[in-house]
Amino acid sequence: MICIKCSLLLMVAILIFSSAINQPADAACPVGGCGAGDDSWLTSAQSFISSDVPLVGASASANAGSDFAYSRSFRAGPQVKSITNNSTVSTIPALAEAYVTPGSREELFVSPQMLKSLDSLSRDEVALDVSAGRSPGQSRIRGAVNIPAGRFFHENGTLRNISDLAELLGRAGISGSDSVMVYSESFKSGEATAVLYALRCLGHDGARALDGGLDNWMAASLPLESRETVRSPTSYLPGRPLESPADYDLVRSGRVQMVDARRIQEFGREKIGNATWISPESLLVEGRLKSNLNDTFARLNTSQTTVVYSDDIFGASLVWFALELMGYDARIYRWQDWQEHEDRNR
Repeated sequence: MICIKCSLLLMVAILIFSSAINQPADAACPVGGCGAGDDSWLTSAQSFISSDVPLVGASASANAGSDFAYSRSFRAGPQVKSITNNSTVSTIPALAEAYVTPGSREELFVSPQMLKSLDSLSRDEVALDVSAGRSPGQSRIRGAVNIPAGRFFHENGTLRNISDLAELLGRAGISGSDSVMVYSESFKSGEATAVLYALRCLGHDGARALDGGLDNWMAASLPLESRETVRSPTSYLPGRPLESPADYDLVRSGRVQMVDARRIQEFGREKIGNATWISPESLLVEGRLKSNLNDTFARLNTSQTTVVYSDDIFGASLVWFALELMGYDARIYRWQDWQEHEDRNR
């Protein structure tokens, strides 16, 4: 059966080669090239070969929902995938194009203190998985505890009160003195940066967001496990707030520069003052922050407080995080709050 398929492929290749040789010198080719058309084998083959679709998220999706865990490796090449009970070992090919080089990118940012490098997790760090869609048995970073990001906020996007947040973290076994690495399945979801913002509002100075999230951790072949981690409950004592949300009076004062992180259609309909529109997606390349954000923030003044507003806390937090890494004093503001105050003042 394999030989028949090989023969058919060889015949097709010969026909394509013959067609190319016999093509008149002055014959015009369609826009897609000679041989183009809906049924063109050559076009389809070339599209498949040049396409990166099968590689996007391949390492993450292949592992989702299984009991497999990748062994740690810092180079591209064959990877070993083993059942957690060590009963079966099988070799799978590595996807070099999906491989991410681990390590620090701190030199790329002006103030990188809130960014956790893509490398191993130290013993004194707590991994906090805030992915909303995670379920028992799915691979996660070793020792990670799971608190979905939505539990830190009310349905309208406002932050829950200090006592509720302290109880939530304490029940999960996290104290205010712990070094916490926050991550979600996909960095672009904004879940990790939103929870980091919440922790900063609690005064948690030792919290950082993982560079690229779980997708890039897996692509770098860093340690994973599928078993659940349960930490003993503890007492969480909030500290002095490191972040504070912007309020209506500050936004209305005109002393700050505004960044609109909503969808472009909403920005076109109505905005606050002379706001600059920055899409959260425009900050990312391959699931991580761009290595050069200077062009993205070119219209902003680094010496002026910047307020990011949106109707989505997750999108706003991505822009806030990027601004903070680039040395800006950034705040988050709810678009809904602006609308409510404006409606009352009409």
